[in-house]
Amino acid sequence: MHIRPATRADSADLAILDDVASSGLASWLWSGAAERGEANTALEHGRQRFAAGEGEISWRNASIAEIDGDVAGMSVSYPLATVAEPADAPNEVVKPLYELLAAVKGHRYIDALAVYSRYRGCGIGRGLMRHEFDRSQGKIISLITEDDNETALGLYRALGFAEVARRPCTKFSPKQTTREWVLLTRPATS
Repeated sequence: MHIRPATRADSADLAILDDVASSGLASWLWSGAAERGEANTALEHGRQRFAAGEGEISWRNASIAEIDGDVAGMSVSYPLATVAEPADAPNEVVKPLYELLAAVKGHRYIDALAVYSRYRGCGIGRGLMRHEFDRSQGKIISLITEDDNETALGLYRALGFAEVARRPCTKFSPKQTTREWVLLTRPATS
């Protein structure tokens, strides 16, 4: 496995993997752009956002894990310098996420971490997390995951993350099984 900084050319994989990481929440959020005619599909809009290289959802904040030159997974992280007020959330689905993020302002935030299904079980998630520890620049690291993602929760706990808070998850899809969002943090490493 090789981990490298993402490039603009990785934007399509970043959009797909961001949607995997969020269990479809990313494409649900991006679907508004497709409905407004700003893109043909939600994932096209996600690719455009990553390719723009601006803001937090950007190829500039992403790392790519490769196996034999093939994209196998990714992570997206950044310093959480500013946090929108929960009252400013664009909808009720993301409001609980805004509430959790308010508790970790100033931390290094791992916004997304995902591995394509054919590469799961190969240590890529663990490798990407260790890479994020190196990128943390001595800051506390935080992330949010779903309460029903036992694989991710097990990995994060094994790597020293502790649960800080939970918020109810508002359903955005009939297939969704998540009941709560779980905020985890890991102490800063030197």
